[in-house]
Amino acid sequence: MKIEIKININTCRDCKHLDHTGKFTKGGAKPCCNHPVTCKEKGYNCFNRIIPYKNIYDSIFNREIHEIKGIPVWCPLKNGNNY
Repeated sequence: MKIEIKININTCRDCKHLDHTGKFTKGGAKPCCNHPVTCKEKGYNCFNRIIPYKNIYDSIFNREIHEIKGIPVWCPLKNGNNY
């Protein structure tokens, strides 16, 4: 018996493969994708796998944060790979 589970992912923030470049990155940690397919295709340097983002000011944290613009076209999940 095969069980199918569906997960809704509306942004990269909903995905378990979301990571960041590290807090010591100049300009702040940038969001990157750690999906195995992305790592294989773009390389293991996280700076090659940065997810497009924009800087916005967050009044709660009183600083600029990196807000992900959306799911990139190269996302392995959008292109038929497994979660």
